[in-house]
Amino acid sequence: MTAILMSGRTGAAFAANLGTMQVSDEVSALQTLGIPPMEFLVVPRILALSLMMPLLTVFANIVGMLGGLLIGTLMLDISPIAYYNQTSGAVGINDWAVGLVKAVLFGAVVAIVGCWRGMRCRRSAADVGAAATSAVVLCIVLIIVIDATATVICTTLKI
Repeated sequence: MTAILMSGRTGAAFAANLGTMQVSDEVSALQTLGIPPMEFLVVPRILALSLMMPLLTVFANIVGMLGGLLIGTLMLDISPIAYYNQTSGAVGINDWAVGLVKAVLFGAVVAIVGCWRGMRCRRSAADVGAAATSAVVLCIVLIIVIDATATVICTTLKI
């Protein structure tokens, strides 16, 4: 869920930002100055999102578990200790590890697709919007495919 939210927010932002830079010839200016645009504009975005997605995922997991605790305690009359015991028994270290690996992959995919769509943007304002929209759609599709593939792999390997 965090990856889909990030694709809508950050993937679209990367595509729109880089697309706007294409429209205003800022990318061409970087090339003229001898600065490789891929190393200057794309690589930092990919590294940043790949490193931040695991942190956002841990935060989202903790907030989700606290929300479950709140609902379980207030609406279902489950004691906080019983909720903690059941949750710690159901969620193991393998679950956290697989989630963090997938988070890194999702972050890289969102950043790569957003940057790719932005750098391939043609030189009009309408194309910037189209690049942002197509980046979000492609990110969501790839996230679903990667998640399904990871599920099959983990099930096959009994992780």
